[in-house]
Amino acid sequence: MTKYVKKKHRSTGAGIPPRLKRRGFLPEDLVKTSLKRGEVLVGTFVLEFGGSAIATLLASAGADFMIADLEHSSFSIETVGRIIRNARGANLPCIVRVPALERHFISRVLDAGATGVMVPRVESREDIEKIKQWTKYAPEGDRGVAFGIGHTDYGDFTKLDTREYVRNANQNILTIGQIETVKAVENLNDILTTGELDVVFIGPYDLSTSMGISGELDHPLLLDAIKQIIRLTQTHDIALGCYVNDFESGEQWLNLGVQLIACGNDAFLITRKFAEEHQKFKNAANSK
Repeated sequence: MTKYVKKKHRSTGAGIPPRLKRRGFLPEDLVKTSLKRGEVLVGTFVLEFGGSAIATLLASAGADFMIADLEHSSFSIETVGRIIRNARGANLPCIVRVPALERHFISRVLDAGATGVMVPRVESREDIEKIKQWTKYAPEGDRGVAFGIGHTDYGDFTKLDTREYVRNANQNILTIGQIETVKAVENLNDILTTGELDVVFIGPYDLSTSMGISGELDHPLLLDAIKQIIRLTQTHDIALGCYVNDFESGEQWLNLGVQLIACGNDAFLITRKFAEEHQKFKNAANSK
């Protein structure tokens, strides 16, 4: 069984050359570099607490990234823009899960300064082509151009080396495709052969629901499907990501080579932790 590479440091902005700390080059390039080195990155979804401190809180807890969720939250694009801005200030990579594969969702979060995009329910080569077109500038894609805003950290864009910026942005923007339906699994080889995804991210809850075994995360059919995704993705030398509830449920995927681990979400983590501590006090009080 393949053992995971223990990460020795958190990917913060410390040590980033000054050129990379301005005009949009925060830790996004380090996410790709870390994954290529085989490091394990652990973060969480944010879908309830959109306050200005959430990125700093997660960074102080050691998170390697955060995923601002537009698919399953009530966040507006303005709220996500503030989360991204604060994440950049905390040197914490902020990926945004868009609600659907549409140009305006992708372009707006990238222009706000997101490290990359996570696209749900990717199911075909055609989906991948749209992701490429909307995340990359010409000539590789067709991303719209607007400088002097969030993704370039504002400033006088007339002094920006736009050719260099476009070239680096095309290299550094992280693209994550979620494999979470039976159709996606069936078409996975076609999806992977495009070579356009940086991370294949497994969504076990959606996948189990698509298979008719909703929430049965230990069901043999789901486990076999996830292992199939992992094996095929590894043959294409593409990094793997997965949602897990906790270390106990996610260790098996860690040992099989999953590197980008999204552990729970903000609401789930605070609920579970408080429930644990609450029960300890109640048990102690009742034992007297």
